[in-house]
Amino acid sequence: MFKFLAVSLLSAALAIAAIPQQANAGGRGVALGVGLGLGAAMLMHSAKKKRRASHRRANARRRAAHRRAAARRSAIARKKKAAYAARKAAIAKKKKQARIAAAAAKRRQLAAKKAALAKQQQLARQAAAEQQEAQTLASVIELPSKNPGSDNLNVAQADFEEDNYEIDTYTPVEETAQKLDCKRYIPSAGLTISVPCSQ
Repeated sequence: MFKFLAVSLLSAALAIAAIPQQANAGGRGVALGVGLGLGAAMLMHSAKKKRRASHRRANARRRAAHRRAAARRSAIARKKKAAYAARKAAIAKKKKQARIAAAAAKRRQLAAKKAALAKQQQLARQAAAEQQEAQTLASVIELPSKNPGSDNLNVAQADFEEDNYEIDTYTPVEETAQKLDCKRYIPSAGLTISVPCSQ
């Protein structure tokens, strides 16, 4: 704008300066000076318009390039953000699955421990019951003593030199069978013995 004004003023000054010198030539110099000044001003103005248009086009191209670059950068940033979110979700899912698997393994281990403890307690109760039953049977049944000084008959010390001996007490077989027809198992000795049914 300022250049256009400067060129216009310069053209006008040249035209005015040419008026007194060429006024004697019939006034053609004034018209020529004014025409040259206006032509130069118009040429300058059109050149300036072209420069402005080229600047506008260049600026528009730069802005479009900046917009395209910004769009590419934002698209890349969105892709990176989506990939990061996907990786983070996958890691979180794996961690959750690992926690669930660890909790399930711990529950299975605790259940196995409880089952083993229950089995041990049941075996201990069974052993205690068997021992109690054996003690009860031992107190009911009188077993021969291994002590040689006892009153019971010891076969190793029996005197078999006499062939003619008599048995003091005789009981019929049927009576003995009736008395000893019940069987009892002694777990501590590992024996099954016949005992009277009345006991």
